[in-house]
Amino acid sequence: MGPVGSSSVGFGIIQCGIQDRDHLGSPSVGFGIIQCTGKTSTLVKYAEKFPELKFLYLAFNKAVAEKGKNVFPRNVTCKTFHSLAYGSVGRYYKEKGKLNFSKMSVFSISFLLRCREGQSLFVRGKTVSQTLENFFSSSDEEICEEHTPLWFKNTHRQMQLVSREEKRISVEEAREIWRNMKKLDGDAEKKYKMTCDGYLKLWQLSKPQLSGFDAIFVDEAQDCTPAIVDIVQSQKCGKILVGDPHQQIYTFRGAVNTLYTVPHTHLYFLTQSFRFGPEIAYVGSTILDVCKEIRCKNLLGGNQSGDVRAGRAGPVALLSRSNWNVFEDAVKFSGRQPPAKIHVIGGLERFGLNKIHDIWKLRQNSALGIADPFVASWARRGGFGALKEYAERADDRELEVKISIVEKYGDRIPELVARIREFHVSRESLADFLIGTVHQAKGLEFDTVWVADDFMQIPSVSGAFLRRMNVDLGRTPEDEWNLLYVAVTRAKKCLLMSKSLENLLTLAGERFLRVELLSEAGKDKGGAPITCCMSGCTKSLEFSSGLVVKKLPLAHSDGSRDPGGFLCQACTWQFFGPLTALTSFPKIQKEPIQL
Repeated sequence: MGPVGSSSVGFGIIQCGIQDRDHLGSPSVGFGIIQCTGKTSTLVKYAEKFPELKFLYLAFNKAVAEKGKNVFPRNVTCKTFHSLAYGSVGRYYKEKGKLNFSKMSVFSISFLLRCREGQSLFVRGKTVSQTLENFFSSSDEEICEEHTPLWFKNTHRQMQLVSREEKRISVEEAREIWRNMKKLDGDAEKKYKMTCDGYLKLWQLSKPQLSGFDAIFVDEAQDCTPAIVDIVQSQKCGKILVGDPHQQIYTFRGAVNTLYTVPHTHLYFLTQSFRFGPEIAYVGSTILDVCKEIRCKNLLGGNQSGDVRAGRAGPVALLSRSNWNVFEDAVKFSGRQPPAKIHVIGGLERFGLNKIHDIWKLRQNSALGIADPFVASWARRGGFGALKEYAERADDRELEVKISIVEKYGDRIPELVARIREFHVSRESLADFLIGTVHQAKGLEFDTVWVADDFMQIPSVSGAFLRRMNVDLGRTPEDEWNLLYVAVTRAKKCLLMSKSLENLLTLAGERFLRVELLSEAGKDKGGAPITCCMSGCTKSLEFSSGLVVKKLPLAHSDGSRDPGGFLCQACTWQFFGPLTALTSFPKIQKEPIQL
């Protein structure tokens, strides 16, 4: 079989499930799971190994499915779960004009609710919206109290427990909305639109059978909802799930760690990356070690060279946690001289640039030219101030970001929107910079990744203080560390780290130091004194030492640079303690020779 982490391990377990044709799909044979790196590459090689078999590759992201069509052989059909559900169920709602390709907004839901004294419709709409979303992601057949949220944000923006009576009402109202959403007859009201997650739920409840395939590949299985798990488990053919639990970033949408919950016959770990070399692998492993205390299975890089200090290769992908940073980056790089060509991952429409412009128009107290019907409706409902209040009460963070952008840039919005459109290119290959959030970049890879500084912040610590400090990272939600891990592991050749990410490496003991001969260090100085590079230290290096410690230069994603330099004996002691003595040659005492 080969050692754990080698590709032979991954291939071996799949062969067990597929070659035994008589038992294909039986619970004891046909369910294999692969975790960690090299997942898609493993599936590609496996499909090539069995050209006589037909496979169905299923992904969540349309971009990933499209990429799959280019890398998989002809015996693999690449689809998304939603595309299959649309072909089976969703298209009928489109024909009737009852399909909404996004989810039902809290705004639209609030107008489907009955008024109740002392309760904000928008706050209630949020609770009912969450109840529906929880039901859609579950494997359950009916909406019940288990689908209602435990907490809600009241009109004072304070978290409050949902009472038993409020749960009962939310279930009742959610059931009524769902009942009307499902109607396809001529009397069905058009205001009850079917959503993408809604028709996926209907498809799951229909117990579909995906015939014509010998096995199904499920990519990014850690992002499966219980509804999707139910669809996969009900198939009679072989099933192979691949995923990485450390890339689970959709728990807010109801995703569960399928890799640990579904019954399976084989579970193997692939730790060898085919994407990047040891430098980037080390940064990824450090996140798992320091932040998640995962030490038993290290991420291993390949033989290819890489850089994590300042290098760049090809187009640069700037990956952020939030859409706020995406807009800021688009403004920054389109405003360069000369302007850079940019590409927003997922496209400008998905990002919502038009909506930002429409919100600015609303702020100008003008409904003229507002294309977005939702934004336009607020022109007669109290204007920009009312829209902002709605976003706060509905806890609509995506809308709040767009409103904050409009408030920050004010009258510059039309100019900036036009500029971003002008220098945005539709194809990634034409761009100087690719800009997007980690969620948009999930499943993709780039030659160079520039990690923004809006992820979970790690404090800066150094020297003796580092040894005394106990940084508590365990209280941070796991999704936050997974977001950072996903951002880092999108890089193929070069990684430009944030200052916070460097601080994280410092916590692990990585200080980018190396030891050199002092004679080599002084060559460029022509014998002049060399001052210590540590901040606040003015001491010079001692030429009695044979060796000297050098801090390597490092560039950060915020544009700042640490030029590095050499450390004096006192500063070296802060990092190496008693081992500092090894950098000094003992003085040779010349004693008189006794005749």
